[in-house]
Amino acid sequence: MSQLPDGAASIFAVATRVTALNQDGTISPGANTYTTKALAKLTCTPVLETGVDVAVQNAAGDLSAWAKHPDMRKYYTVAMDIVTPDPALEAACTGGVILNDSGTAVGAPTGLTVVPQITLGTLAAGTYGYRATNYNAYGETLPENDVSATVASGTSGLNVISGVSMAAGAIGARIYGRTIGAEQLIGSIPNIGTQATSAASGTGTVTSLAVTALTKSIPAGTTFQISGDTNTTKIVFTTTAFAAQGTVTLPVSASQSVTTTIAPGNIVPVLVDTGAITPSGNLPQSDTTAGPGQVGYQEPALGTVGNQNGVSIECWTKAIVSGYQASTLPYIRWVLPRVVGMHTTARTLANTNVDTSMEGQGWENPNWGSGPDGTWNFDSSKVFQRMRQGVAVLPAASNAPVAVGAIL
Repeated sequence: MSQLPDGAASIFAVATRVTALNQDGTISPGANTYTTKALAKLTCTPVLETGVDVAVQNAAGDLSAWAKHPDMRKYYTVAMDIVTPDPALEAACTGGVILNDSGTAVGAPTGLTVVPQITLGTLAAGTYGYRATNYNAYGETLPENDVSATVASGTSGLNVISGVSMAAGAIGARIYGRTIGAEQLIGSIPNIGTQATSAASGTGTVTSLAVTALTKSIPAGTTFQISGDTNTTKIVFTTTAFAAQGTVTLPVSASQSVTTTIAPGNIVPVLVDTGAITPSGNLPQSDTTAGPGQVGYQEPALGTVGNQNGVSIECWTKAIVSGYQASTLPYIRWVLPRVVGMHTTARTLANTNVDTSMEGQGWENPNWGSGPDGTWNFDSSKVFQRMRQGVAVLPAASNAPVAVGAIL
């Protein structure tokens, strides 16, 4: 076995472990540790108190006595950059909330209806089939069964698709259509909840509708009908601008002149298939709307310290000698026993990878002891320390919180 020191360089962080601390800097059995291999960079920068600079001149103006007390380290600024956004690691270091959704799938919709209208579109005469799915932020449900409608022979027209029952967690419904048994995506219907007009529509060219204050916003371009419409051909309205929650006047255009005033009623979102859209996109083969677990992260509130007690940070790097990993004690373990006040720093969304950058203050910690797994066998009280170690103590990068066992 070769002897140390062997001049090994510290290159490549292969594991980084973060451990939650108590208020006094100790580690409790059951506290969470989190190990990742995604470290990009860890930087420790001393924050100095400038030492007194003494200079005394004699009567001739020359220096007679002078001295400089060395600058003194007060604490270290610790900056950690992780290659990818990691909700659990961010929460462990900075506090905040892990956005976790393990909800059940929203389920396929029901109730789709199709009503043909002649002369208002370019669909050729024939029978058309339609199917609907619900979708949310995670995926899409299986479709409901085919519903067909026939544009009369000798005419052209369109089909108005409505009546889709949307689950509370659905963003909307996707509509697939035209060829029965081989439907493809033609559009979507937003889930706007229950909204209603509050006054009759009037007749002629209608450009706005009075509505009960909206409880959900309605996107521009949303098409809908009003329940109870008694016009020979039910009017399809289209919102001409975005309508925010609380809106009481909805700007619209209408598919045709209103001949019979429409009494107040519920707004019924529809999809109008005029034949202008080329179907594209196959039906889903499985329901992917169930909550997948951890989906994101929310920062702590402004004006607060998200993680009062701080964490310890350990990094294992490769010990490299002459280009190769050393055969004797092949890893260098770096220990920062207490880093407090961690917070995320500037984050830029651009045409490049978005990393996670966090920063805090490194302090001494006389209570860290032998670490979360009892494998540190020297004093660990200073701001940072390092030692050579073997592979046996290298933690697995699980990218998941792991409870600390009994502290040895």
